[in-house]
Amino acid sequence: MEQNRCLGIYVEPDKATVVLAARAGGKIEIIEQFCIAAAQEQQQTFSFAQTAKDIAAVCQEKQLVFTDIAVAIDCKLYRQQTLHSEFTDPKQIAQTIKFDAEEALAVNAAETAVAFEIAAKGLSGSEVTVFAVHGGVMSEIILALQNSKLDPVTVEPDSICLRRMMQQMPAWNEDPKPIWMMASKNKCFIIQSPGEKGNASIRAFLTVGGQSRITLFAREIMFATAAAGGRGPGRKIMVYDSVGQVDAQALAQQSGVAVETFDPSEIIAAKTEQPPQCDSLDLIIAAGTAAGVLVKSEKVDFRPFFLPYQGKRAILEKTIKILSLSVTALLIVLGIFLYLQYYRTNNDRNRLKEKFKAEYAIAMTGEKFTKSSEAVRRLKSEINRIKDVKSGFLSTAGGDSVEARLTFLFEALNSVPKEVDIEIEKIAVTTITMSIAGSTSSGGHLQLFAAIDKHPKLARGSSAYESKDNKDQFRVTIELKQ
Repeated sequence: MEQNRCLGIYVEPDKATVVLAARAGGKIEIIEQFCIAAAQEQQQTFSFAQTAKDIAAVCQEKQLVFTDIAVAIDCKLYRQQTLHSEFTDPKQIAQTIKFDAEEALAVNAAETAVAFEIAAKGLSGSEVTVFAVHGGVMSEIILALQNSKLDPVTVEPDSICLRRMMQQMPAWNEDPKPIWMMASKNKCFIIQSPGEKGNASIRAFLTVGGQSRITLFAREIMFATAAAGGRGPGRKIMVYDSVGQVDAQALAQQSGVAVETFDPSEIIAAKTEQPPQCDSLDLIIAAGTAAGVLVKSEKVDFRPFFLPYQGKRAILEKTIKILSLSVTALLIVLGIFLYLQYYRTNNDRNRLKEKFKAEYAIAMTGEKFTKSSEAVRRLKSEINRIKDVKSGFLSTAGGDSVEARLTFLFEALNSVPKEVDIEIEKIAVTTITMSIAGSTSSGGHLQLFAAIDKHPKLARGSSAYESKDNKDQFRVTIELKQ
């Protein structure tokens, strides 16, 4: 569950309302809620540093676990204006809205954080609702929270967060669509029904303690119904007053419009009791800013245009940087290790090569050492020659010995079939050839000659035979194959 929890912070000049919210079914569930009053020195000029520290301290004390932080800014801290843009594409509007707001709101674009939403679209462009807050206020809120390790994902106007919650109400999609009015001790919000193309417009105004709330609300209701195109059949006003000082019947009589009250518990479920110092409307707004992260919805966020959120990206970049440094260090250590191994092996090879060259010069007198592989081949050839000399197959001069040649001859004679009667009369051996004379049974000379031809070491030279007394008299000269 902790993976789907968000800390919603509603920032006002004199206090901060905080909720730990999660999505449970079709409702936003408030798991924990508390308020932090601003320090006395914050009453003159807006300062949020100590408040952010206090929020972090309470979160640590209550051991609150969450993955994201979202912030809502009180309507006293920003300005709202509807202006015309010649574009209808949000990306194109985003590129020019800051300069349009500078002219319409008479603010310095370089020192102002701007957010916007499209209120309506037409053939000539769009009607855009612009929200502007002084850059110093934005910097104070974001940097103070970052210093307390509470970097917010989004920073939105409180009216947008409140509208997000009201859109979850079952009566939101009734026909005709009602007008919504939510009031607390010092402020009130009115949400008009959305048009065919665009978002529901919302307006915030301040209330005064000594002012008649019925009179004030009746006047604002008449303005809202007039802006919505008159009363219309069945149109009604849905009212919620966190102070509980609005009489729906009296308000309906004075405004001439049907008035109904509603209970926010239809969309919010609280696990803990509301602290006495917290206002229920402020808690709804704080839950609404958390819902912007928990529920898929449109956002009117100041951060993309002012101190863009870098939290998760910074963590990812830091992790990649540490991983890259670790891998680089590992590769350097591995490279040094492999180089040392190569250096040692190469030294051993050089020593063995020098020793091999010295011993090769002794064993192969007069032979020039070219490369190791050639020297090894020559040594193997010399070892085989010495073995042949010792076994009698070669003479010490290097040619085949008489014993070897006679051995080859008898191998050929023994391979002749036994039914061939061979009688050897004479064998003459020279340094080059062997001459044999004798006789075989009739036709046997062919098998004898074939046995000589098949021997791998012998080659038949001149040969002759003569049949006499049922015998084949033969003479054959044999040479060694080169």
